[in-house]
Amino acid sequence: MSKQISKDNREYWLKKLENKFDEKREVIESLHQEEIDQQSSLNYPIFKKRLGIDKDLINYIKIEKDFNDYVKNHQKRVDEKRELASKLYAKVYSKLKGWSQTRKNFDERVPRYDCEKKLLDLSDQIEVYLQDTCKSETRDAFYKSKKGKEVKELDTLEEKAKDLLHSDMIGSEILLQISQIAKKTNINMTIPQNTLKELPSK
Repeated sequence: MSKQISKDNREYWLKKLENKFDEKREVIESLHQEEIDQQSSLNYPIFKKRLGIDKDLINYIKIEKDFNDYVKNHQKRVDEKRELASKLYAKVYSKLKGWSQTRKNFDERVPRYDCEKKLLDLSDQIEVYLQDTCKSETRDAFYKSKKGKEVKELDTLEEKAKDLLHSDMIGSEILLQISQIAKKTNINMTIPQNTLKELPSK
């Protein structure tokens, strides 16, 4: 009767697979990171324009600068300026939250207006948030393109290898097939012969 690969052995190879594939993925992604960063910078102005928040953001940045200059020199009318800043930023926030419903890279981390802050810094926070989101979308688009297909293929092969560990196949056959999958990705994963001998082959 064929004996399945043991739980401990399966966990060992599952962890090894994940480490090997992660290492390979990091190597591939590092080769493309500079190109992605450059493309992201080129995409960023168009990206913001498509979101339809340029005008609202410009209006908010103006009042933020006005507000901060005012607070540094005067305390008078601070509450009035703060309320206006809140209203203008609410438009930016509302649009970004709307985009988060339809675009997966827009998450719940949209910067919030903090009425307790003495000086506002939302323009900096928004810039970082939008740049990060733009880079995420650029990265996703890149890895869906022909240039990025290697990572997609790597993901597919990793999933296939992991599925083998949970199959009903005998242990030696599983490890042999995993070894063959690793070769396809140029991942160095040597399975000792004594390991294969210790596993049932029939």
